Amino acid sequence: MKPRSCWSVLAKKARDEEESAQTAAAKARNKVLELQQSRQRMDALLQDYKQRALESQAKLQSMSQTVNSRQFLLQLQSLVNRVDDDLRHALRELEQAKTVLLQATHQRMKMETMQEKDLQAVQTWERKRDQKEMDSLGLTLYNLKA
Repeated sequence: MKPRSCWSVLAKKARDEEESAQTAAAKARNKVLELQQSRQRMDALLQDYKQRALESQAKLQSMSQTVNSRQFLLQLQSLVNRVDDDLRHALRELEQAKTVLLQATHQRMKMETMQEKDLQAVQTWERKRDQKEMDSLGLTLYNLKA
């Protein structure tokens, strides 16, 4: 009796799926980090521009300059909102990727356990077969002496 090859194939498939899930989780994690850094840069830019706008308001400006400043601030704020939306979406994707990775790891462990159990069953069967052969040989030798 040989160990079944299906368990090794299924274990390899589960390992491959786990690796692809790890890759997807890493990509999602990198995307979240990039968006967080982008958000921080946007915040710094927004604060800087607000400060400049306040300083320039102290000086006399033309109406068009004031309108342009406000319009730029609104565009910058909408960009920050867009990054926030993208960040929330990326965090959801990261959580989903972590769930898939957890399931893939569980499946891999299950397949490896099944492979080990099959191997142990084969080894147990072989030990029992060897013991039966030894008992049979011992009985034959005993009968030949008698």
